[in-house]
Amino acid sequence: MNTKVIYFLSASFFLLCTSGKLLAQSQEQIDKFNEERKAYFTEELELTDTESKAFWPLYDDFHNRKMKLVEDERNTWTYAHKNASNFSDQEILETLEKGYNLKEKQLELEREYYQEKFLKALPAKKVLKLGKVEWDFRRYLIHKLREEGKGRGGQGGGSGKKSGGDEPLPMPPVPYLQ
Repeated sequence: MNTKVIYFLSASFFLLCTSGKLLAQSQEQIDKFNEERKAYFTEELELTDTESKAFWPLYDDFHNRKMKLVEDERNTWTYAHKNASNFSDQEILETLEKGYNLKEKQLELEREYYQEKFLKALPAKKVLKLGKVEWDFRRYLIHKLREEGKGRGGQGGGSGKKSGGDEPLPMPPVPYLQ
C-alpha cells in the first residue's frame, strides 16, 4: 500500500477516535487542551511572537475546518454501518462516494494550508516540521491518557502495556511538500 495512503488513513483514524471524545468534553477541558497544544507547538516550532500571531489564527481555522470534515466522515460511516443491511446497492455506492469525497476534502484542506497559507506565516522549514510536531503531540496525548488511566486503577490504560516512551511510532512521510 502507498505510504501516503497509510499515513492518511492512520491520521484519519486517530482523528476519528479522538474527535468524538473531544466533543464530549467540558469547555474547560477543551480550553486546557487548546492551551496545552499551543504551548507544545510554540515550543517545538520555536515560534517567535510575530510568527505566533500570524500562525495561530490560521492553524485554529485549519483545525476547526478539518475537525468538521472528520466529524462528517465519522457520521457518514457510523450511519452507513448501522443501516447497511437496509441499503440498496446504489445507496451503498453513494455512501462510499460521500465518505471518500470527505477524505479528499481533508487532503485538499491540508494542501491549501501546508502549501499556501502556513507558508505566509512561517518559514518553509517550520511548515515542514509542523507535520512532525502534530504527530508528536498526538503521541504525547496518547502517552498522557495512558498515564492518567493508570492513576485511576488502570482504567483506560489501553493494552496494559507500559508506555514509558520506549514504544516508537513510525514517523509518517509528509506528503504535503513532495
